[in-house]
Amino acid sequence: MDDPTMQPDELKTLRKAAGMTQGEMGEAIGMTRETIGLMERGAAPIERRTELAVRYVALLAERGTPPSS
Repeated sequence: MDDPTMQPDELKTLRKAAGMTQGEMGEAIGMTRETIGLMERGAAPIERRTELAVRYVALLAERGTPPSS
């Protein structure tokens, strides 16, 4: 992988693959819908901890395990 940082389109792809809205993803990782939207548009940075949280939630969704609140 050339760039280890998650790109906006990858965030959106993972969220949609998890079957989640921006609000649902935000709630699952402790962010607002607005922040998720900003990151998906490239208007806000995607920090490493956010990337890891999104990947974890997407993995849980893939396995059919809902994230706990």
